Amino acid sequence: MAAAAFTVLSAFGTAAAADTATHVTTHAWAASGDAAGSITQADASIHAEAAAATTEPGDNRYIQQLVNGLVFGLLLALASVGLSLIYGTTGLSNFAHGEQVSLGALLCFFFTTQQPVSLPLIPVEFTIGWPLIPSAIAAIAVAAGTGWLQDKFLWSPLRRRRVSTVQQMIVSIGLSLALVNFIQWWFGAERQRLSTSIDSRIDLGIFTIGQSTLWSLAISLACLGGVAYFLMRTRTGRATRAVSDNPALASASGIRVDKVVRLVWILATGLAAVGGILLALYDNAAAFDVGARLLLLMFAAVTLGGLGHPFGALVGSLVIGVAVEMSTIWVGTDLKYAVALGILILVLLVRPQGILGRAERVG
Repeated sequence: MAAAAFTVLSAFGTAAAADTATHVTTHAWAASGDAAGSITQADASIHAEAAAATTEPGDNRYIQQLVNGLVFGLLLALASVGLSLIYGTTGLSNFAHGEQVSLGALLCFFFTTQQPVSLPLIPVEFTIGWPLIPSAIAAIAVAAGTGWLQDKFLWSPLRRRRVSTVQQMIVSIGLSLALVNFIQWWFGAERQRLSTSIDSRIDLGIFTIGQSTLWSLAISLACLGGVAYFLMRTRTGRATRAVSDNPALASASGIRVDKVVRLVWILATGLAAVGGILLALYDNAAAFDVGARLLLLMFAAVTLGGLGHPFGALVGSLVIGVAVEMSTIWVGTDLKYAVALGILILVLLVRPQGILGRAERVG
């Protein structure tokens, strides 16, 4: 009997303990639910504040992308104008022009970096570490010098031997492949930054823009304005336009065509270097293949504006830049270059000579 009573009491005790544990667990879940609810409300309030912060007045995506497109178009124009000048004076579609963009950006990195660097085929490391502006000037000078070397030892001999423009174009393709591999071998495949400082952005109401971007805009406008003044107001610039219109007539008029063409090569490669440096600052990095990736856009801008017309290249670059940046609102970034080329095809179907080109009679 005592054992039976002890068994019954034990059963009641176990049941009571289980009931107590259940109540404790229920209260614990309720407390955790209340805490989770509080955390969820806190997260919601934090996200709401963040959304309010990111949707300040002036955060208009369409306007922002339009401004980005204009900036990119102006920077692209620095390289495209040089490519157009080369085509206008020589008839050559220079496929190695993109590598001049990469070379200018990476030469600037070579002069400004604090890391040990070395020259090709010379196994001696040293550090230059100049400020950005002297490094950019030195890089532009060296890049312009490569334009002089190319015309002196490659393109001028080919012209004297009456090599056709198609054959010269094939040579430029080979030169492009050689240069891109040489640049990769010298600087490596890693993306390099020209400046490690954080760019502060300025809120202008309907869009924001970085301070370095404003400086890039000012420099690009100054360079393009200088090219326009050179072509329109100087004697050498008028000679350049004459060579572009009719080389034979310009030569008969006493213009030294070879000297004009060499000057064009120096100017074009220097402008490509300026464009490469400013694009590297705009993208926060430079790489050995950045020019190769922009080459189709440069050709699209030159063709869209009118072959051989520097001002047409400027207009075409602005159209391409806006189209590339605005297209990212509706399509992925991987397709933005395809959209620009599609616009090129549509414009050429309507106006084959380009925006500023002149219609020519064939036959």
